Amino acid sequence: MQSQDSVRADEAMALDPVSVSTGGFMPPPSAGMRHEERAYVVSQRFKDRLLDVICLLVGTMMLYRSVSDSFYPGYIQRQLMAPIFLGGAFGIYLMYRRYRIGFWIFTALNILVGYWFIFVLEDIWYHHVLPHIVFSALFLPFYSDMKPVGGLATLKDRIADVGMKLLERPWPVRLLAEFPLLERWVNRLVIDGAVSRVRSRPHPWSNVYSYVSWRGLTDRTWSARHLPAWTPPDGYQLPDAREVAKLFNRPTGRQTFCKKSTCLFPAFAQYLTDGFIRTSSDAADPHRQRRNTSNHSIDLCQLYGLNDLHARLLRVAPGSPHTRGLLKSQIIDGEEYAPFLFAGDELDPQFKGLDLPVGLDDLHKECEHEDPVIREDARSRRAALFAFGGDRANTVPQTSMINTLLMREHNRIARKLGELESKWDDDRVFETARMIVIVEFIKIVVEDYINHITPLAFKIRADPSVAWTAGWNKPNWITTEFGLLYRWHSLIPDEITWGKTTLPVGRTFFDNRLLIKGGLRGAFEDMSRQPAGALGALNTAESLHRVEVLSIQQGRFCELAPLADYQAYAHIPRPRTFEDISSSPDIVEVLKACYASPDLVEFFPGIFSEDRVKNSPLPQTILRLVAVDAFSQALTNPLLAEHVFNASTFSPYGMQQIEETSTLSDLLRRVLSRKEAATIGYVGMTRHDWQRE
Repeated sequence: MQSQDSVRADEAMALDPVSVSTGGFMPPPSAGMRHEERAYVVSQRFKDRLLDVICLLVGTMMLYRSVSDSFYPGYIQRQLMAPIFLGGAFGIYLMYRRYRIGFWIFTALNILVGYWFIFVLEDIWYHHVLPHIVFSALFLPFYSDMKPVGGLATLKDRIADVGMKLLERPWPVRLLAEFPLLERWVNRLVIDGAVSRVRSRPHPWSNVYSYVSWRGLTDRTWSARHLPAWTPPDGYQLPDAREVAKLFNRPTGRQTFCKKSTCLFPAFAQYLTDGFIRTSSDAADPHRQRRNTSNHSIDLCQLYGLNDLHARLLRVAPGSPHTRGLLKSQIIDGEEYAPFLFAGDELDPQFKGLDLPVGLDDLHKECEHEDPVIREDARSRRAALFAFGGDRANTVPQTSMINTLLMREHNRIARKLGELESKWDDDRVFETARMIVIVEFIKIVVEDYINHITPLAFKIRADPSVAWTAGWNKPNWITTEFGLLYRWHSLIPDEITWGKTTLPVGRTFFDNRLLIKGGLRGAFEDMSRQPAGALGALNTAESLHRVEVLSIQQGRFCELAPLADYQAYAHIPRPRTFEDISSSPDIVEVLKACYASPDLVEFFPGIFSEDRVKNSPLPQTILRLVAVDAFSQALTNPLLAEHVFNASTFSPYGMQQIEETSTLSDLLRRVLSRKEAATIGYVGMTRHDWQRE
């Protein structure tokens, strides 16, 4: 979290320079100054510290009054004073951050306090009103040292930024927990504020044309885009993508690990995005990198497929009342898994019509390799591929692991619904179980995944009502920027442990044997005890360097605007220097060598060059855009609509299951046997040893 001086960086640099030096001595700030200059510095510092002390004392009084009045016994007029005093404390915090608007908020609420005491509580004016007049007067001598915030839009951003900074601290969060209605209102503000930082859908542009068109506004086989197509200025040559990709090289050759995230975090991120960031894999299509083959929603197509045909191929055929609504499965070593996709060397006929796994052709070639060791290993891996709805769900055992968890949850719910609703036919049991699992997954996206990546101490809740009247509640359409900012290659560790076996990550592709051997519980525990790599520049494995080059080239092919334009769009200050992008000298050196100006740094390399946000695993622009799309994609799902999200849709049992779901660990404990669930180890995206910074 920033110090209180960070909002007045220019003044602080002039008055209180600080240096971290390993080889010399930094003279005190007063060295070389005339007597008058030294006196001014001392005076200004004293004034700053005095304001800090006044803010602390008066702010503490305001918070005390807020808490004490909220519990005032049997006197509603006094209890209503609590949020007013809390607002006064917020105004003081703004002044602590040196914003003039804080003085006006505090003064306005003091006037309201005076009115309330005199005309509502009929109290003696000098008993309570006079002190509040004095409180406001205390801050007047410091008003000229505070900063204006600009227009209404800037004011809104400033207040939002300060509010979010407060929610990074544990004590305001603990205070909010005492007021459930206020906590729910803050939850709404956090979500709405995150989404409202950028333009709401529908976006004017897509990848069809560089200009607005009817086809571009309606043909969702093309990815949308936040900003219009961009071309370099006349006479400017973009640098060689291979030179730019040096940003991702490891200076020491060793991987840096994330202080916050376990390997369950990138596993879930990959699984989530495989459902709707589906860049076309049709090699014959020259525009495939601009296209998207998904349904643009969180629909768990990884499990159920993209359409009804896929779903019916994966369902148990109607017949027995005891198998209504189930997905096909098999039992291996006492555990439930999806059926295998292949029967021997051939595709199982019952699954003809499913989208085949992306990369299967390469695996087929390995199955015919002249080296018998490679050939037999490839055939063994192919035999362990599961029949899943998603063509990317078999790529690594981590995604198979999550799909297996959700398949078991679907069948658990379907079996229970079959018991409770004897009159329901096969389709209704299946559809209801499917809807319940999708909403459970959406809750996990918000309450497990988003809460992991946010720096807030405040726990965001997936409240469907937030979107019901929101201006951003519009049909989903995945953007091309979203597809690129999720290229989180550096999160992937070089080696990963499954059970007692540690393997290079490259040797785990298409290998569900690792999941089957260790079991579902063991898989989640393994991923939760290993740290993920640190996301950002200077941390990609050499074997993935080519992928970073291709990502840079894809950004150019899709004509994405520079990083600075996206920062301005997301209400982040445009970089004036390369050092505004990154504090790393190594990163700045590459940027300066490649780009003539910080305004020309491209989107993809730029977003990974930025510093990581404190208490988050993500850099700032990625964090801002992920939050925008995550909330606006998740909470606008039709299953969460005002007249859909109810017990008549999901059944009372289904609503109970949704209510009791918040994390992947919640689901895992439900699908395991009682004995396994009782002895399960830690399962989570956040490292067990992580401490807030």
